[in-house]
Amino acid sequence: MDSVTQERVRPLSIGQLGLSTSKTMVGALGANPEPRDVEPLPETDSVLIDVRAALDMGFAGVILSGPPGTGKSYYAERIAHTIADNPDAVRVVQFHASYQYEDFMQGFAPAIDGSGFELQNKIFPIVCKAAEEGPDEAIHVILIDEISRCDVARVFGEALTYLEPDKRGRIFHLASGKELSVPKNLIILATMNPWDKGVDELDVALERRFAQIDMLPSSKALREILTAKKTDPTFVERIVTFFEAIQALDDEMVHLGHAYFNNCVDEESARRAWAFRLLPFFTKACRLEREMLNTIKRHWLKVVPLQPAAAAQPAPEAVNDGATPAVEPAAADQAAQLQPNA
Repeated sequence: MDSVTQERVRPLSIGQLGLSTSKTMVGALGANPEPRDVEPLPETDSVLIDVRAALDMGFAGVILSGPPGTGKSYYAERIAHTIADNPDAVRVVQFHASYQYEDFMQGFAPAIDGSGFELQNKIFPIVCKAAEEGPDEAIHVILIDEISRCDVARVFGEALTYLEPDKRGRIFHLASGKELSVPKNLIILATMNPWDKGVDELDVALERRFAQIDMLPSSKALREILTAKKTDPTFVERIVTFFEAIQALDDEMVHLGHAYFNNCVDEESARRAWAFRLLPFFTKACRLEREMLNTIKRHWLKVVPLQPAAAAQPAPEAVNDGATPAVEPAAADQAAQLQPNA
């Protein structure tokens, strides 16, 4: 039998493992995706001004932090393309619960020739090398979406110490023994929902190195979004009334952002938004606070009342027998969702 050997350890090829590889697949591990055409922010933008100020103060990077729907990812991408030298100098990565050092720094992957596995640089060393080999003034940006979803200290490993400005350019060794340095022209931007973390707390050492800018729910932004969609001003104010009532509640977990209301342009669309997005969010956020959920439902009913029940139609088998006409199932489901005691 070919696979039997007297040796304790023997190399296995990709084919023997039942795997396949290609230059396209392996090359994609380090390839920069097609750059997007992202409109930069004006220099007068308040968030951009804060980001530039934080970087000038010597922070290793900036985290945009806030509840879901406050435009963190939108702003982060536009800021990255505003401060980077060119679109190719922006790399985007999303952290998640299973993200590891081997995904961000170095890890073994199939060799191009199919002979086995080889140690390969991942996103961080690749960007460091690109920034180091380019002009010193050419800014490169790594944009990390959802930075708090994993154990960030483990993902960065040895590089965490060398993110600090006074240690930039200093050579250190990765776990593999290979050398690396973090160039001065590499900027790290990140987004974070403070209530949605993969670990209990963001690593203190990382928090100390990064400036944190709060991106909060904004009534002004909500008005601008709905007005741009030519929503009736009276209805805009009704939605803003509900939005502000939610922000006034004591539980910060229910303080969702203005982007959740993008499609609330009239009563019909608002009811759909409630059924498709808002109610599921509030139900999850209030799973241990039933009365809080009922309070939110009452606030909603004040600004978007229930749709009038559909015209009663007698069931075919009950014509002229005095039977109570049935309510359409959709209307019944909606009523059940919105009832304060549901």
